[in-house]
Amino acid sequence: MSDDAWSNLDKVDQKIIEILNENARTPSKEIASELKKSGHDVSDRTIRKRIERLEKSGIIKGYKAVLTDVSGINEYQAVMMKLKPSKSLEAVKDSIKDFITKLDNYLLVANMEGEWNMLVILQVESNKVNTSQKIVEKFSDELIDYRINEIDIRDTNVLNMSLLLL
Repeated sequence: MSDDAWSNLDKVDQKIIEILNENARTPSKEIASELKKSGHDVSDRTIRKRIERLEKSGIIKGYKAVLTDVSGINEYQAVMMKLKPSKSLEAVKDSIKDFITKLDNYLLVANMEGEWNMLVILQVESNKVNTSQKIVEKFSDELIDYRINEIDIRDTNVLNMSLLLL
């Protein structure tokens, strides 16, 4: 998609994008009605064709689901771990991963390149045992350093997150 595609958008296309950005499930009939209120006389069929064109041109790349926190818990922690170098480093990482994936509150465990070796993201319940600290204690003999940070996760793009599983 070129910059020209963006600069060639008329007011109708811009309004369609604005409405879809608010709610990607807005029916074309409702979009047409909204546009009529602002002085643009377009049918819902025209809206569907314009959306199709915007998708084909790459301006609209897709739609995503933004989930609310269904569990009611919105406290999360990230644990970054720096492991001792050893010949069995991959086995240590596998052991940590196996332990973490058995926890019911883990969201993500990932190997990292660079200064830190692993990243774990956990959901935290304030009235329960601190799982992050439990991980650090269990693998303390393998750690050079670690960081536990509170993180704020507001929206999750489930479509993109599912790409992690491929």
